Amino acid sequence: MGSMIHLSVGRLEIDWGKNSGFTDHGSLFQKGDQALVPYYYVDENNKHKADGGYNLVRVDQPGLSKPLALIIDRLKLLGCTDAWARQEFAYYSGVNDSDTDAFTYEHLAQALRTCDVEAMSADYGDGEDFGKFFRRQLFDRLGLEHIVDDPLHVRHAAAEAMENLSAYTVLHLLAENPLAAKLPVTWQYADVLDGGWAREETFEGGASPSERFLIVTEGSSDANIIRHGFDLLFPHLADFFQFVDMKEGYPFTGIGNLCNFAKGLVSIGYSRNVLFLFDNDAEGVAGHERTRKLSLLPNMRALKLPDLDDFKRFATKGPEGAHFSDINGKAAAIECYLQLPEGAFVQWNNFNRELGVYQGELVNKGEVMRAFLALADTHSQYDFSRIRQVLEHLIAESIALAESQEIAQLTLALDR
Repeated sequence: MGSMIHLSVGRLEIDWGKNSGFTDHGSLFQKGDQALVPYYYVDENNKHKADGGYNLVRVDQPGLSKPLALIIDRLKLLGCTDAWARQEFAYYSGVNDSDTDAFTYEHLAQALRTCDVEAMSADYGDGEDFGKFFRRQLFDRLGLEHIVDDPLHVRHAAAEAMENLSAYTVLHLLAENPLAAKLPVTWQYADVLDGGWAREETFEGGASPSERFLIVTEGSSDANIIRHGFDLLFPHLADFFQFVDMKEGYPFTGIGNLCNFAKGLVSIGYSRNVLFLFDNDAEGVAGHERTRKLSLLPNMRALKLPDLDDFKRFATKGPEGAHFSDINGKAAAIECYLQLPEGAFVQWNNFNRELGVYQGELVNKGEVMRAFLALADTHSQYDFSRIRQVLEHLIAESIALAESQEIAQLTLALDR
């Protein structure tokens, strides 16, 4: 039989391999996700059930485990979104000439949304490709005979299309199942590890270098705040984002240097994912516009901090005295997105001739930054609402970038 490895949601195994032949799912998990998880083996003392199935025994052994909802967030940053899942389904249906009217993406979605994952038996035998598994096991277990119009045809014809369907499409659809959404995704690797078919570091978890997003900002303060924000608010995604090594000083301070750095990466054809992030002040907006006009590669995005309603009426001081002003695009640097003390205000200073507006700066921004960086967790009464919007903006743009790359690969495969 060999050493088996499984990726499961509850007792529903959605991917498996044998010996050294398995898909690496390490990017779904992180360091610290190691846990004792259930493994199911055929009971050698009482193998067969009366219906031809297997009697199983459960043994808890080391594996990786993470809640399905958090796994889905990580999948999206890998580019495996709902749009990608639909494209993948269409691709394999087309390759295998499956009748997409008889068996649609919605048919599979409905079946996975409504199945009782915990009620399923794990007695699948010795493992088989997804097409055979779909035809012999999943079709009946999911109740598809009650959903499709031509069950006999679909059982056999659609199975060919399902043979290479990824576990990640199945995970996306299971996330809409209220019973499955409460369950962990587990990767049961102990047998291949003990059998010497893989090294322990294979199962450490974490995004690989090619899957990460390099965030380049105007200065070290921006990078430190964003990195700390991810650690506090989105720890299950933090390993997807990396920043320039600042141990020897931040090398890209200033708008002009950031624009030139972007030009440099374009010129050398840098292939990793990069987000160039500018402040939402006058200089940042100007730099953002200049960088956007570059011929950025498909793996690059020029972004600025988002406009917020909170900034439309913000306390400011200048030559004409104290006023409430809209600081979006004029003075909203990263510190403005943190919790601000009573009486916080922006001081107007330089005039930006390129945009025809004044550049402003938050007074005592260093103290605001230090208070945020001193936070060890989110259990305080600190107001994270604005910095959360910044991080969500970065996550959304990263997902869109990864999604476009994955869909482009499927589209290219369809055109061949």
